Amino acid sequence: MEQYIHTLISADSEFTPEASQVASFLAELVSQFKFNVISGQRFLPGLVVAKPSGRLRWGTNRFSGQKISVPEWDRFNLDGFEGIPALIEGSNHYTVALSGQWVGKDSPVVLLKTDGVPYEENCICVGCCKLRPEAVSTSPWDVEAGPNPRDVPEFGSQCSEGDSNGIFPNPWTGQVIEVADAGCARFWIELEFGRFIYPKITDRLDVMSPAIVLGAQRCFGTKFAQGCRFW
Repeated sequence: MEQYIHTLISADSEFTPEASQVASFLAELVSQFKFNVISGQRFLPGLVVAKPSGRLRWGTNRFSGQKISVPEWDRFNLDGFEGIPALIEGSNHYTVALSGQWVGKDSPVVLLKTDGVPYEENCICVGCCKLRPEAVSTSPWDVEAGPNPRDVPEFGSQCSEGDSNGIFPNPWTGQVIEVADAGCARFWIELEFGRFIYPKITDRLDVMSPAIVLGAQRCFGTKFAQGCRFW
């Protein structure tokens, strides 16, 4: 069963935020939207800034025997949001992540178990703000949803001129959901939830708490479209 990630995608594919805006938004998740930070655990480290190190980690493809490389990232654990701007100011490639949970009905998304029963337990989540050097595809396609009907580019791959609309699979039906201005972005926000839960979706993806969407748009001064992916 895949991890569920809901995304707020900058409707302006070339938008880049100020470093202080990133810090302010994550701080508001805690102060305004009841996100309870969890830190000190392997998969829930708290507040982390990650940036490409310029180094590569090498390995071997076990099927082909070919040498493959994976970029390594430098990671910085922070005690407070005020430390974010100094680490990302002037950078065009980073991920700033905050791990925690929403308690009970404070979850910003209505979540269901795989049998359709509402998920009412405390909701573990990792919130991320991500910036990339150039616009990348924010349209995913889940192979379990069936054949790729639109030749949707892989999430994070290079965008082309015809990729402005986001193409997403409905996790319950496998049907296509198309979202205007959600196909490419340099900057987006992710809320990553645990396994064995899905959002309550019909034929639209605007399932995020309106207060958080409006809060993001106010903080960053730009509009966001909504999307989702599973891995």
